[in-house]
Amino acid sequence: MLKSSVTPPISVRPDMQHKGLGKMLLDYALERARQMGAGCIAMCGNIQFYGKCGFVTATSKGIRYADDPDSDAPYFLIRELTPGFLDGVSGSYRDPAPYFVSEADVEEFDKQFPPKEKKVLPGQLG
Repeated sequence: MLKSSVTPPISVRPDMQHKGLGKMLLDYALERARQMGAGCIAMCGNIQFYGKCGFVTATSKGIRYADDPDSDAPYFLIRELTPGFLDGVSGSYRDPAPYFVSEADVEEFDKQFPPKEKKVLPGQLG
């Protein structure tokens, strides 16, 4: 097991995009992961954005996404925080248990907030 970190994709409200906020949030997450001793950080995201920030497809570093083992999973990205940390490494990554919540738990959590229309927008995984 490697000392690594994981971060969710960063989302910025459309009217606040293209102001560097997403990059600032990502830089903060990377620095916190370094401070916590992680040698790399993994995420699911768009390589067109995260590639500019040093992320590469995880399969290019020998790491496969456990939930999609037969695919190159172009959305599963990784970035070394310590140069060479992934040299000679191969294996798979599995999402941590806290990533998985029941629909009932989501509905209960949402009750804390004013009602909103739920949407699935293009580009979301589902």
